[in-house]
Amino acid sequence: MEKVIAVVSGKGGVGKTTFVSNIGLALTEMQKDVVVVDTDLTTSNLGLQLGFYQFPLGLQDVLDGNIGIANAIYTHPSGLKVVPASISLNFLNKVPNPYRLKSVLNDLRGLILIDSPPGLRDDALLVLRSADDVIVITNPEIPAVTDALKVIRVSRELGKEPLGIVLNRVKDSFELKQDEIESMCDCPVIGKIPEDVQVKKSLFEKTPVVAYRPYSPASIAFRKIAASLIGQEYTPPSFLFLRRIFGK
Repeated sequence: MEKVIAVVSGKGGVGKTTFVSNIGLALTEMQKDVVVVDTDLTTSNLGLQLGFYQFPLGLQDVLDGNIGIANAIYTHPSGLKVVPASISLNFLNKVPNPYRLKSVLNDLRGLILIDSPPGLRDDALLVLRSADDVIVITNPEIPAVTDALKVIRVSRELGKEPLGIVLNRVKDSFELKQDEIESMCDCPVIGKIPEDVQVKKSLFEKTPVVAYRPYSPASIAFRKIAASLIGQEYTPPSFLFLRRIFGK
């Protein structure tokens, strides 16, 4: 195992799963060995966002001890490895054993990105305890940032200093600014994903936007963050290049 990064949020609907799928695919394109894991066992969507409609085995089967983790890994056409969670209602009331989750993650190799349950329920705390690093996803709105602050504080109480905050769906009007959020949370903002209609279209197509529209504003932002996570510089395409691509 190289490193386990938990991608967390204070509330649902801020774009955590979209972040995991796009960063995972972007890192795979950068020749990194990446596994994305859906630990949101009650409202799992990571597999669906990556185009996996039906899969016989999921993370719940692994946590139950029925199978090894290797049997629940599926490979995306990009080469990205995916451990989805079952959408079956049969697993709805089952909470994984924290020691079992940590053991399962230890059996994986490469850079592990965890799509965590939102908030601070027991299942989300299990993920925080099992991770090496933490990235907090939020929208630049007061309710979302307030909830993100709670997650940051709990993460620190567990001895996990977050790598930073990623602001998603940034519009730059009628919302908190980066310096205000950093001051509120006492945590750096390590990336900003702009509001981009191509993301919504990519979700409909069940293809991460970095593959669906590689040169869209959101895709460029995702790639910049991905490069920073592995210590690389990212040079976005030039205006002239984009002009040739889009014919404008």
